[in-house]
Amino acid sequence: MLIAEFCLRAGLTRDAVRLYVKLGLIEPEVGAGASNRYQRFAAADVERAALIRTAQQLGFTLKQIVELNREYAAGAMDTARKLIVMRGQLEAIEEKAGRIRMMKKYLRAKIAWLEGGECGAEPAFAGTGVGGHCAPVGVAAKRAKVR
Repeated sequence: MLIAEFCLRAGLTRDAVRLYVKLGLIEPEVGAGASNRYQRFAAADVERAALIRTAQQLGFTLKQIVELNREYAAGAMDTARKLIVMRGQLEAIEEKAGRIRMMKKYLRAKIAWLEGGECGAEPAFAGTGVGGHCAPVGVAAKRAKVR
């Protein structure tokens, strides 16, 4: 199949396909004749594209996917290595989930603080010390005029 059909089947843009080809993640057949240099993709390439997209959804970067693909092609991706890679990615995702939980907690506290009239200590984000104070509007306006 040509690139247009491949893009439809794989759910990728032409730019993404070209990048995958450039990185060596997908290797379409190329016509040998001088007049026919079209790339032809196979059904296996569609499956490979799905695998790449799954890896990206799991948080792997394209650079990591390229490196892992090289290991796999070299026969260095045994079960022990696969476990190391998967455990490492799980740890990275758990760390990211922790950061996201902190962001959600902060945003909920900030929303509650704003809805409560900005009274009390302004929530600080993750111990950065960034926060504020509460002063009635009239007092804040008087302070601004005095300065």
